[in-house]
Amino acid sequence: GAKIINVSSGSLLLDVLKQANISIITPCGGKGNCGKCKVKVSSAAIKGSLLNIIEKKWLSEEEIKEGFRLACQCHLYHNSTITIPSSALMRNNNSKIEEKAISHLSHYEFKPVIPIKKYFLKPNSPDLENQSSDWTRIKDELNRVAKIKKERWFIAPDILGNVPQLLRDNNYGMTTVLYKNEVISVEPGDTSKEMYGVAFDIGTTTIAGYLIDFNTGKQVVAEAGSNPQYIYGDDVVSRIDFARKNAINRNIIQQELISFLNKIIASLTQKAGIKLSRIYFAVLAGNTAMHLFLWSLPTENLAFSPYIPVLTEGFFKEARDLPDFCLIPHAKVYSTPNVSAYIGGDIIADLIDIQIWERNNNMLIVDLGTNGEIVLKSDDKIWACSSAAGPAFEGARISSGMRAIRGAIDRIVITEHKIRYQVIEQTLAAGLCGSGIIDLIASLLKLQLIKPDGRLVNQEECPNGISEQIKERIVKERKGNKFLIVPKEQSAGDKPIFLTQRDIREVQLAKGAVRAGISILLEYARLKKDDIDEVLLAGSFGSLMDTDNALAIGLIPYISSGKIFSIGNAAGRGAIKLLLSEDMRNMAESLSQKVHYVELSAQHSFSEAFTKSMIFNLER
Repeated sequence: GAKIINVSSGSLLLDVLKQANISIITPCGGKGNCGKCKVKVSSAAIKGSLLNIIEKKWLSEEEIKEGFRLACQCHLYHNSTITIPSSALMRNNNSKIEEKAISHLSHYEFKPVIPIKKYFLKPNSPDLENQSSDWTRIKDELNRVAKIKKERWFIAPDILGNVPQLLRDNNYGMTTVLYKNEVISVEPGDTSKEMYGVAFDIGTTTIAGYLIDFNTGKQVVAEAGSNPQYIYGDDVVSRIDFARKNAINRNIIQQELISFLNKIIASLTQKAGIKLSRIYFAVLAGNTAMHLFLWSLPTENLAFSPYIPVLTEGFFKEARDLPDFCLIPHAKVYSTPNVSAYIGGDIIADLIDIQIWERNNNMLIVDLGTNGEIVLKSDDKIWACSSAAGPAFEGARISSGMRAIRGAIDRIVITEHKIRYQVIEQTLAAGLCGSGIIDLIASLLKLQLIKPDGRLVNQEECPNGISEQIKERIVKERKGNKFLIVPKEQSAGDKPIFLTQRDIREVQLAKGAVRAGISILLEYARLKKDDIDEVLLAGSFGSLMDTDNALAIGLIPYISSGKIFSIGNAAGRGAIKLLLSEDMRNMAESLSQKVHYVELSAQHSFSEAFTKSMIFNLER
């Protein structure tokens, strides 16, 4: 049957269908990696939104003529009629293949348990007959309203100091904010409906914050930005060096972090139109170094063998324990536990998000951020290691590399005759981000313009069938060739965008480190690559990456691409679950003890595995 729905201009078609309660098949989770969400859109809609490179990859010329689009890529700018072919509709049948395709999206049931309670109280006003103290009358009223008898209530002296004036100024009406049996704030009037928490994913490169409404358990707004510590280096070790040079530097690097968290919180409250004083709980998930920087603890031992952190446990503190943190003094702050120097609370948050204890298959989780963290689960055992993989995949150390922001090429397809690419926010290209780099190298490998050992060929070595237009893009240089992606006149920075021989070597080193790490963990678990049931790619880079191309360059073991899923920012979602559930916080502590950390530099077989893993097309 037909449905009529009003949406704002520019809405993503997939979101529109969700709004209309129409479920269509999206095995890749709407990332454009599968081409399964084909729907027919009346021609009016097509005018405002040209087909992008992902749609051209999945749609035949005939389908394009008929008006087919990918729901996960098409934005609507006009009144449109959408026709959904029966093949795209989600069916509630028992097809094992379909179940497998969407299994990574169906999270196990998660029950939020709000950590904060608020009660509006009107204690009896005092008189000469009733000589009870203000606090006694508040406790009596709490017992009555909260329906708890003989509860021992606690209040800090600085909060109690505000009570007499507050009661008398507000006609003996006030709201108490409780964490368990502790009053953490008192507010004039009835504010019982205003309850919020914040969850942070503190990455080495990017920090993301999420404002959660405790009444609904849902996200209200989100905000992200670059970690301000980058001025001390783009990798953790440079920042550790800065922190240990001078006693005051530890406080400086802590303050950089806290000021930025304050900035994000200010932006979240402004966007949501709420008071800062209505945020009562914060969860801070980050890697081990970020955890130690945040609490101004020494980090120097992370940089030297045997890499021992001062502590790995999580912290449960109050906002006033972090100097100049903007939340109310007694707001609760939970900082996630870590496993080792290089497997941190962000990875614990990943495991919380996918509820790893519920899963009973052989599962590999690869989180590609500034480092490449790898987790392998088999039976009830969990192993983890960290490989120095990130800089290349985040665009660092790549001649035209950049993060996945406006102007970055995030998709490339090269054929014998032409090159097509897609730029984030459809502007002129400024450089290449990680997913574009992988696409590019996979395309050049397929065309045999890059040899398995990583060498970019000369023009005269090009195989038959490669057109002059593509050959001409290979520029010979003394230090190895380079390949022209965007000429100077078509780029945003008024300079050409190349992939150099050195860039290819950087990618080989990064992918070699990840693959070698995976090989070592498989050895520990006594598994072969074919025993892996599911590979989850986490982190923003993981969610942008084309899984077929990741397989083509040998970043992950060559297994069926139907077993590989991008799960996006699992650490951010995990941090939100930690905010919403004490059970999850307890689980985080127990996972941090359960994960068996494997230090790659201590493995005799690592250098051999690393050398072998640097070769492209290893298993083809």
